[in-house]
Amino acid sequence: MKKLIQIFAFVVASLVLFTPLASAQRPLPNPGITPDSPFYFVETFMDRFRQPERVADRKAAEMIAMAEKNNVEALQRAEEHYNRAMERAEQRAGDDANMNEERARQTSNHMVHLLNASERVPEQAREGIQRAMENSAHARERAIEGINRTDPERARGVAESTLEEVIENTPEQAREGLERALENVRKERGPDHINPPVNITERGPDGEIPGGPEDRNGREGQENVTEEVNNGQNDETENREENTGEVPPV
Repeated sequence: MKKLIQIFAFVVASLVLFTPLASAQRPLPNPGITPDSPFYFVETFMDRFRQPERVADRKAAEMIAMAEKNNVEALQRAEEHYNRAMERAEQRAGDDANMNEERARQTSNHMVHLLNASERVPEQAREGIQRAMENSAHARERAIEGINRTDPERARGVAESTLEEVIENTPEQAREGLERALENVRKERGPDHINPPVNITERGPDGEIPGGPEDRNGREGQENVTEEVNNGQNDETENREENTGEVPPV
């Protein structure tokens, strides 16, 4: 009995110690039949009957597998199917904040795996991986926009927490690729009021990402104060003109 208690205690301690590390990054499924196989049509046919989120996970795994094989054409095929799956997931989620948050976290997880893969794939395949990262970043932004339509505060929280997760699970040498992917998304989609542009290599003294809620509130408050001062000056000028007919010097 004492031996069993010791074993049980060891198992519980192992779960406590190692579960947070294991949950930091969700693994991707086995890619199964990949786009370089003549039987890939079977895989794409079966995808019609699967949940789009599951299909997207599998296609992300396929993209990495094809990049590791340096098969650029097959990588592009997997990428096309990935984009379709994410579009289906977006339509399925609609304005459901819970589903959109899951999509945002899923695509952030894809970005982590793609970023880590970019460090080990052949150089010829890195362009395809970079493009795949941008596709994942686009899907993440659309998911956050879906949350923002019903709950802006939650959208800001998800935007910041998912970016934190990506940074924490990305090696230092791969972060330049992440910055490039996010910057390309912002250029194509215009100013992003949910997740403002940040330089992920520059962090505050407390480890926070620059441009967080405190920074944004500070900037907004400063802008409001400036606007109030200007309005007050304009009102004073108008009153002087009305009472004395004098136009103040410019």
